[in-house]
Amino acid sequence: MAAKRAPNLKVRAVREERFHMSRSEFAALINEQGARMGENTGCTSRVVATWEDGDVDCPRPVYRRILAALTGENMSALGFPSRQPPMHRTVVTSDQFDDQEQAVDRRSFVSGLAALGFCPERGTPRKIGSPEVHTVRETVRRLKQLDEQMGGNNLCMDARRALGALNRLINTAWYTEPTGRELRSAFADLAVLTGWLSYDADRTQDAWAYYNQSLYQARMAEDIEVEVHAYAQMSMAAARKGMPRDAVDLARMGQRAGRRHVPPRLVSLFALREACGWSRLGDAKACRAALSRAYEAFDKGPSDDDPPWIDFYSPAELDGLAATCHADLGDTGVAQKLTEKTLATMDHRYGRNRAWYSVVLAEVHVRKGDIHDACEVARNTLPLIAEVSSTRTVARLAAFRKSVGQHKDNPLVRDFLEESRALAA
Repeated sequence: MAAKRAPNLKVRAVREERFHMSRSEFAALINEQGARMGENTGCTSRVVATWEDGDVDCPRPVYRRILAALTGENMSALGFPSRQPPMHRTVVTSDQFDDQEQAVDRRSFVSGLAALGFCPERGTPRKIGSPEVHTVRETVRRLKQLDEQMGGNNLCMDARRALGALNRLINTAWYTEPTGRELRSAFADLAVLTGWLSYDADRTQDAWAYYNQSLYQARMAEDIEVEVHAYAQMSMAAARKGMPRDAVDLARMGQRAGRRHVPPRLVSLFALREACGWSRLGDAKACRAALSRAYEAFDKGPSDDDPPWIDFYSPAELDGLAATCHADLGDTGVAQKLTEKTLATMDHRYGRNRAWYSVVLAEVHVRKGDIHDACEVARNTLPLIAEVSSTRTVARLAAFRKSVGQHKDNPLVRDFLEESRALAA
């Protein structure tokens, strides 16, 4: 975990001395102010506690906007640093991240692609070439970076609009055949991402449509790498949405599509996708065999042939996905150890994934009958979930709340249900 900072006495003083509120009351006031500003937040007393106790350097941008409007103070006056530490391999300050988030409004991606030449008022755009293709690729890169931190809900609509603008560009602009292949490849890449964002926002049917668009465009562009990526994403979605046999077959199709260009880490990922399908089918033997192949291939290390999109597939992610397989098979002891290992080793820039696996760990405790530990884990997870925008994760939290609701006579369960009500709503 990140080093603990000194308590933030300034923001605590604002709450206690200016507003005369408890943390729960102040969290409710923040949600009310957010609603007036058109922001969808799920602030809880735990989130406020992370600010006051110094557990986070600075609230995420949506809370910074709300706090500024609510108090009339800037972040420095509220005791927060004006800049944040790096959130990626490249140096990204809070000011730059603000710029990126501001770019994800209801116009930016569409207008950004429109700037390449598409103009609804003028009709057919000018001729485009490599610089414009680079701009499209940069749009996709920026979306992926934001998704790692924020989750899919806030970005899904923006990605869809960007995809629509790019589709019009492909079908109305003038360009050479090589540029056309590059544009279609970029479209396929963006469509995979849009499918993932739709999936994370719990819009499964939309996700499947975008994954299919990606396969279509990738084949037209003869881009095997993006085609393989689409199969990997489709396999994951199938396993988690009640189509486990499809999950197994899609994982195998992805390997066949890659033919001879499947490096060890990709072999590992597809084996893991198979394992997820087998675990949901209840086939313990096939699942464990696939997990064994996944770990064996992963241990061979990275390769120069690894596609960029597989960067997320770390040892922590491998253990986390394996944990869900063991949980499906009823191996709760193994599932608990692997999930705890995942949370201890996962890069903190993957906020949404940390929130997801934290709920998984709480579920594992419930399966073991440890209601007290389950609710303690879940309570500590609430600030993480409030910091990301993922309907899929919130839905899993809601299912967990339902599973422990029968124990509401337990004070800890009662406290958890109360603190998580705003998020579940």
